[in-house]
Amino acid sequence: MRTRDFSRAPVESRAEALVVLERTGAGPAWAWRAHRAVRAADGYVWSAGVRARDAAGAPVRGLVVCVATPAQGRALADGAGLGHERARVFVADPQGYSNGVWRAEGDEMAHIERFTALTSESARGRTPPPVAPAPPRRTTERTAADGARDPDPSSRPARTPAQAGAMFLGATRYRGPHSWALLSREWYPMVAAMRRMTGYVWHRVYWAPPFTLGTIAFFTDRDALMLFARLPAHRRLMEWITRDRRHGTGGYIRVHVAPGPGGAP
Repeated sequence: MRTRDFSRAPVESRAEALVVLERTGAGPAWAWRAHRAVRAADGYVWSAGVRARDAAGAPVRGLVVCVATPAQGRALADGAGLGHERARVFVADPQGYSNGVWRAEGDEMAHIERFTALTSESARGRTPPPVAPAPPRRTTERTAADGARDPDPSSRPARTPAQAGAMFLGATRYRGPHSWALLSREWYPMVAAMRRMTGYVWHRVYWAPPFTLGTIAFFTDRDALMLFARLPAHRRLMEWITRDRRHGTGGYIRVHVAPGPGGAP
């Protein structure tokens, strides 16, 4: 369900900004020093590591850092002493999603009624489509988002998170290892569909004890991110986790957008 109150969700969901710091060719030692330094920065909330490759195939290490305010995010990105080569600040949308035990307005698990509008829909004053039940999984899926699919992902230029225009940070609290095993049936098809999208940039999964799994995913722009939400594979996963409490008890999603090109419409 949509919300502006993340007071019951994990601390990283309450950050109003997110900063990506990257360095090409850096090793684990740089990542460790940078992580130690950002933990002492003003407004630090939470962080996770980045391991990617640039367009030339060179290894890239970095950090995704959640901070309390956009001003603190800009100060961190501009700060000296971290040794980073690239930085990008993403600002959180005021409205996000939360469910179950992480929902401040009431302990409930439910779907949203309609998808978030794309730029073209907002410009034309069109109401976005309802979140209808996803069709059964097929060997080859064709959806309304197929126009954003890349027929040959291997030919797509490599991008790193600092080159993205929008991202989401989200997590689900599962019941236990049995739920994780069942999750894999929906998770891997969804990741495969996401990777085929032209607007996909990078993602990683993180763990929080005891049974929370979270996802950090970057896209070229906000519309690409919102198109991902409409993929049948993503809808099936959301239906699976929110239909009852057999597999999970809470979840949240927070969208962040980089100001400027590729950012908010």
